[in-house]
Amino acid sequence: MVLVLFVLANRRLVTLGMWPFPDAQVWLGPAMVAGVAGGFILGLLAHMPRHFSLRRRARNAEKRLAQLTPAQDSGKVD
Repeated sequence: MVLVLFVLANRRLVTLGMWPFPDAQVWLGPAMVAGVAGGFILGLLAHMPRHFSLRRRARNAEKRLAQLTPAQDSGKVD
């Protein structure tokens, strides 16, 4: 709801020019929301390879720890 109010409150027309595309008249609110969303998606895509690499390393470390740790016998009496 806040996003809708922001877009409706910023209805001023601005000229948006992006090379090699021709200039366009767009509302300021949707242009800003699109810019923030695009930046978020680009940041997410830039972060994903590191995320998957760390996840794979953690999974391999857990497997290695399970191999090195002796099995616990809960029914064994000393």
